[in-house]
Amino acid sequence: MALSSTSRVRRTDTDFVCAEIDGELVFMNLDRGEFYGLRGSGLRAWKLIDESGAWTPLSALLGSLCAVFEVDAETCLDDVAAFLDDLNTHGLVEVAP
Repeated sequence: MALSSTSRVRRTDTDFVCAEIDGELVFMNLDRGEFYGLRGSGLRAWKLIDESGAWTPLSALLGSLCAVFEVDAETCLDDVAAFLDDLNTHGLVEVAP
C-alpha cells in the first residue's frame, strides 16, 4: 500500500468486541468470526486511530509513533503502511491515500 504523510485512516464500522489484557488488545471480528491480537507499536497505532470512525491523518499517527518508539520517519512509514495494509485486508480500517 502506497502511503504518504497526507494519507488518512479510519476504523471501519465492523462489529467487533475487544479487551485489553496484560498489555495486549485481543478482539474478535463478529462479522467474520476472526480473532486478532495487538501489542507494542501495533496496539499504540490502533489506539491513535480515532475510535469514532473519523479520519485520522497519517501524519499524526507517524509523529506520535516516531516519538514514542524512537524510529526514523521513513522506517515508521514503511512499518505503518504494512500494518494498515494488514488491517485493511481484514476489514478493520479504511485508508485514503
